[in-house]
Amino acid sequence: MQLCGALGGGLALASGVGYSLWEGFDELPQQTSPYADDNRPKNLDALILIIRNKNLENPFGEYLGEILRAEGIPCFRLMDWEEVGDLSPERFRVILLTEGELDRMQVERLSTYVYQGGRLIAFRPGAQLTSILGLEPAVGSMTEGYLKVNPSHPLGRGIEARAMQYHGEADYYRLAGAEVIAWLANEDDQPTDYPAVTLYRFGKGAACAWSFDLVKSVVLSRQGNPAWANQERDGRDGIRAVDMFVGWMDLDRLEIPHADEQMRLLSRLMTYMLQSYLPLPRLGYFPEGKRGVLIATGDSHQNPPQVIEQALTLVEGFGGRMSIYHTPPLVSKLRRIYQRGRAMLVSLSLVSPALQNSLSYPAPSQVADWRGRGHEFSLHPYVEMGLEAGWQEYLKNFIGLGYGPISPTVRTHRILWNGWVETPRLQASYGIRMNLDFYHYGTAFRKASGEWAYGFFNASGLPMKFVDEQGRVLNIYQQVTQLVDEHLMKMPWGGGWADLSAEEAVQVAEWLIQGAAEVGAALAAQYHVDLFAFEGDYAAKERRWMEGSLAAAAQLGFPIWSAETWCNFTEMRQQARMTGWSVDTEARRLVFSLECAEAPQFSLALMLPQRWEKAWLDKVWVDQAQVNVHETTHAGLEYGWFPVSGGKHQIVVQYAE
Repeated sequence: MQLCGALGGGLALASGVGYSLWEGFDELPQQTSPYADDNRPKNLDALILIIRNKNLENPFGEYLGEILRAEGIPCFRLMDWEEVGDLSPERFRVILLTEGELDRMQVERLSTYVYQGGRLIAFRPGAQLTSILGLEPAVGSMTEGYLKVNPSHPLGRGIEARAMQYHGEADYYRLAGAEVIAWLANEDDQPTDYPAVTLYRFGKGAACAWSFDLVKSVVLSRQGNPAWANQERDGRDGIRAVDMFVGWMDLDRLEIPHADEQMRLLSRLMTYMLQSYLPLPRLGYFPEGKRGVLIATGDSHQNPPQVIEQALTLVEGFGGRMSIYHTPPLVSKLRRIYQRGRAMLVSLSLVSPALQNSLSYPAPSQVADWRGRGHEFSLHPYVEMGLEAGWQEYLKNFIGLGYGPISPTVRTHRILWNGWVETPRLQASYGIRMNLDFYHYGTAFRKASGEWAYGFFNASGLPMKFVDEQGRVLNIYQQVTQLVDEHLMKMPWGGGWADLSAEEAVQVAEWLIQGAAEVGAALAAQYHVDLFAFEGDYAAKERRWMEGSLAAAAQLGFPIWSAETWCNFTEMRQQARMTGWSVDTEARRLVFSLECAEAPQFSLALMLPQRWEKAWLDKVWVDQAQVNVHETTHAGLEYGWFPVSGGKHQIVVQYAE
C-alpha cells in the first residue's frame, strides 16, 4: 500500500508548541484610547464590517460572512457601500473589503479610516489602494497558483509551511514598505518575487492586502470548477461532484486543507490587527475542545432490519451513533399499506420472533427505536430518472412506508450530481440541511505515479454552506465523505479502486484521522450496511474496517456522531453571535455577550487568546460564575477555552500582567 506522502511536517505545525504571536514583531503605533469614560466602545456598530461590491462580476462577496462563521468569529456586519454611512474606527474596528473597483470618494474614505487608526483587509484591491497598502502595481498576474507563508514572519508560524493552492487570479505587486506575510509561489514550492499577503502601517492604523480574492478561491476550492459542471471527466459512467475536481485539485498536496489554512491565516491577521483594542474571542470548531469529529454513515439499499441493526450495534460499541441512508423499495400504494399493516403486527409483543425476523423492510417501530437510540434514518434516493423526479418518487415511498418525517441530511445513490449546485438547491427545498455527496471515490484520486491520494479534495475539513452562481448562500451545508469503503476495498458490486486489504484500509483511516486531529477537521466515513447481508469475507472485511477506523477515532477522543447530530451542532455554532462589547484597556477587562440556540446536548468551546499585548489571561466569568479555563493551541497560537451551553450569556474576561 502506498500513501501520498506523510502528514508530518506542515500539518504538525498546526498543533505544535504555542508561542507568542507578537514576539520579535514591532507593535502597531500607540494611539489615544477611542473608548468613552464608561469604558464602552464609542458608537461601535460592529467589531468587524464586511463591505461588499454588488456590481462586480465576482458575486461571492457575501460568502465572506460564511468564512468568518466557519472560523468561529460571529461578530460582524455585512453592508453594501450605500449602507455604510460614517466610516470611522469608533464604529468598526476592522473592515474587510471584498474584491471590486472603487470610486475616488470610497478610496478617500478608506484612507482616512486607516490613517485615523482603523484596520483594513482588502482582497484583490487593485491599484487604487496601493498607497495605503505599502505596495506598487507591477505588470502581470498569476492564475491558478500557490501561496507560501513567509517562515520568518511571526504571523506565518503555525500555518501550513508548504505552498498552498488557490483558485482565481492574483495580481502582481512590488513592495513599497509593506511586510510580506506570504508570497505567491510556484507548483515546485518555490516563492516568487511577488507577495500574496502583506501588512502595512499607515498613520495610526494598518492595512493588509491579499493579491487574490480569498473568498472566491475558497468557494471554487470547496465546490469545484463551475465551468466543468455536468461534464464527465473522471472516465466513469455518471456525472458526480468529483468530476469538477479532476485537474482542479493538487493530488500531491491532497492532505493539506488549503482553503481552511488560508482562512486560518485570515483569522490570525484579524487577531493581530485587533490586539491593541481587545483579545479577539472565537468559537472552537468542535465541542469541548475536541480536535475533530468522525461522522459515521452507511448506505442501505432495501436491507432488512436485522442487517441494519448489526452496523448500528457495532458503532454503539464505540460510544457512537450513525446515519443510515436507506433506499426504500418502489411499490404501489396498496403494497405500502400492506407492508405497514404487517409491520404493525411485528410491534405486538405476541408476534413470534420468527415473524419479526422475516420482515424484508424495517418496520416504523424499529426505525423509531433506532432514532430513539440517537441514530439517524434518512433517505438514499435514486435520481437516474431525473433529480426532481427521483426525489419525488423515493420520498413518496419513504414516507408511505412510515419512515417520516424526513431527516435533515442525505446522500444520493451513486452520488450522482446535477449542475454546479442544482443538487443541494433542490435538496434544500425539501428541508435537507446537510449534503454528503462530495465523496472520495474513483480513478480521479490516482496520481500519474500510480499512488492513491487521500485527504481533503475540496481543500477543507470543515462544513460550510453552498453558494450558487449568483453568490446566494444556500441553506444547506457541504460535508465531504473522505473515508469510503467502496474506494478502498473490493465490493460485491465492483469498485475497490485502491484494492486494499481490510488492514491496509484501516491504516489509511488511522493516517487520515491522525491528520485530522493535527489540523482540526471533520471526517465522514462510509460503512455500507449492505455488506452485512453477505456471508463470509465481505462482511468480515467491513467489520474489520469499521472497528479499526472507529477505534482510531475513539482513541483520539473524537465524538463519533451521526450526520444529523453533526448538522445540528454545526447550525448551533454557526448561528451564534457575539455582541455588546465593553472594553477597559487600563484594567485589561473585556465584557461581551454570546448568544446561541438552546441545545441541551451540546456545548460550544469559547476560545480566548492567552495574551492581550503584555497581559495574560487570568480569570473568566460566565453569567457571574467563574469558570475553569483549559489551555490549547490553534494554528500555533496559545488559547484558553471553556465550554458554554446554549442560550444568551454575559462573558467577563480579566487579563493581568
